[in-house]
Amino acid sequence: MSLPQKIVWQFSVASWSETAFHEMPEAGKLSRASIANTFSGALDGLGTLEYLFVYPITPADDVLFSGYERIVGQVGTLQGSFVLKHEGIYSPTTGVSGSLTIVANSGTGDFSGIRGQGNIIAKAGEHGGSYTLQIENQV
Repeated sequence: MSLPQKIVWQFSVASWSETAFHEMPEAGKLSRASIANTFSGALDGLGTLEYLFVYPITPADDVLFSGYERIVGQVGTLQGSFVLKHEGIYSPTTGVSGSLTIVANSGTGDFSGIRGQGNIIAKAGEHGGSYTLQIENQV
């Protein structure tokens, strides 16, 4: 069995722990968050995610983020893990919009050799959203 070319699944934040690591007057803070996600849909499993945030001086402005997440789960009967690189923006009015890239050579089990890109979206005020990946190769 091989992976479909497009995988869409939902995430729900199971836990979020965020700590500022640098703050100074008249500048936005820098912070780090450790996040646990649960997944359902085309991919069922768990995600362990570390984000770095750059907060703006003005609280109503967009927050930049980047991070890495290890996905452990299954698509149909295929099981394993892989790492996603996240890059994006959190808007207090619209929510999360970001890109996802599967980190080369990070796949294990049935996901060994997996490659692809996609996006993450979540509405402001919600504790979940969706991931979409376009798979570049069949594993």
